[in-house]
Amino acid sequence: MSNTDQPEWQLRADPLGRQAAYRIHKLFLREGKPKGYRYSLDLLDEPSQLVLASCDVTGPPANSTLVITDEQGRSWTMAPNRKLMPTRWSVTDPAERIAMQFDLKLMGKLVNPVQRVALALLDGEGKEVHRVIDPRTSIPDRLLGTGPNDWILTEGDRPVARLARLPRRPRQPGIIGFLKGLLIPSDPGIVSLGPSHALSPPVALGMMIIFNEVTNVSGGSL
Repeated sequence: MSNTDQPEWQLRADPLGRQAAYRIHKLFLREGKPKGYRYSLDLLDEPSQLVLASCDVTGPPANSTLVITDEQGRSWTMAPNRKLMPTRWSVTDPAERIAMQFDLKLMGKLVNPVQRVALALLDGEGKEVHRVIDPRTSIPDRLLGTGPNDWILTEGDRPVARLARLPRRPRQPGIIGFLKGLLIPSDPGIVSLGPSHALSPPVALGMMIIFNEVTNVSGGSL
């Protein structure tokens, strides 16, 4: 493949390999969890492995109000615009201000079912800030394929991060960590194209929860 045929995010990646990255780790905890508890998610910084945001998923993620806790222990809320067939989800910060909205761009999908946009990220006033797009330009590939390996987060026309799978790092030592690594060989992640994260931790975790819901036709969770 020539340089001109490479995906744009590869061409613009930091040549020194200083990309910031988030990893999302799935946990199953038993004690002290609310009714309807399904699983927990931690968003970690790479390579420090510090937990920057976490969430207990209760009920169907796309139809439920979820609380996301940041590294300072403050609560952020992500809620759908309606319980049945929601089309937009708002992340509200601890001061109850809208930090980001995730929009399905449903009208665009009705007009063009093979459009490349999975989600639009809007600010509190409804202005588009980012998009999550399928990088494939071939319509047959998008119609017949199972989905791209990586999705791209853009700011305007500029790619700023990719949504990818990261090889799992066992969080438990010994045989238990080894076995969990075999069962779940990779974690979802967001790899920025520069040394700074493209999204704040609570917004990034909320986006990945909703992105998985709207793109995973098999119905699986993160």
